[in-house]
This record gives sequence, structure tokens and C-alpha cells, in this order.
Amino acid sequence: MSHRAIIDTNVLVSGLGWAGPPAALLDAIFDGRIQLVTSPALLDELGRVLEYRRLAQVLTKTGMTAHALVDLVAAVSTVVTPSQSVAAARDATDNRVLEAALAGDAEMVVSGDDDLLALRTFEGVPIVTPTEALKRISRLR
Repeated sequence: MSHRAIIDTNVLVSGLGWAGPPAALLDAIFDGRIQLVTSPALLDELGRVLEYRRLAQVLTKTGMTAHALVDLVAAVSTVVTPSQSVAAARDATDNRVLEAALAGDAEMVVSGDDDLLALRTFEGVPIVTPTEALKRISRLR
């Protein structure tokens, strides 16, 4: 059984370059336990973040470009186009995450962003840390 989840850019990037719960979430995506849901706005944000010099250096070691990695994320995701705007979070980029969660019928939003985590839930969708997400998917297997 896979669980539909929005995984915030900060968690995706952490999972790419470092071991720990974010990396375990990426493993869960690739082994089918999580169905990643994203949107064009979130893919654009991922592409911008991966262009940051420090991250570009990490990517260079893998032999992948930012563009290729964004294409890979899109390929393993359900890409939704939100039809409603949300203004629940202080930061506009956080609102894009919430919009994608609604449009994609996500079961959870996974983030390391304190502003998003402070909301705890949005429209019935839990907002959790990577560690909590891993606990949820192991409980619901």
C-alpha cells in the first residue's frame, strides 16, 4: 500500500545529499511505499534550489544535472495542477505546498519547515516531519 504524500523541497534536497530520515523517504518513494505528489510550482522550486552552488557541487559528484533530477522527480510523481489558491502560511512557497496537497488528495505533507510544521494539519491533511512520516508509513503497511 502506498501513501500519497507531498514532500517539501527542503526534505527532498536533504534526502539527496545526506543520510537519515529524508534519505529513507526517498527510498520509500522508489520502493513504492510513498506515492510522491508534486506540482509544477514545486518542481520549479526544486530546480531553483538545486542550482544553488553548494547543491550543484553535490549533484556534480553524482553525475546528474539539476534539470535531470527534476525530470526524475517528475517521472516518479503524480504531478497535479492546483486549481485553488491558499493563503494559510506566512510564506508564499509554503502555500504552494498546501495547494498541491489539496489538489493531489495527499494523505500527508512532509516538511522540515517550522512554519509549515506549526500548522500541524491543513484541511485535514497532517503536516509531519520526515521521522513522523516514516513512522506513519511503517504503521500503515
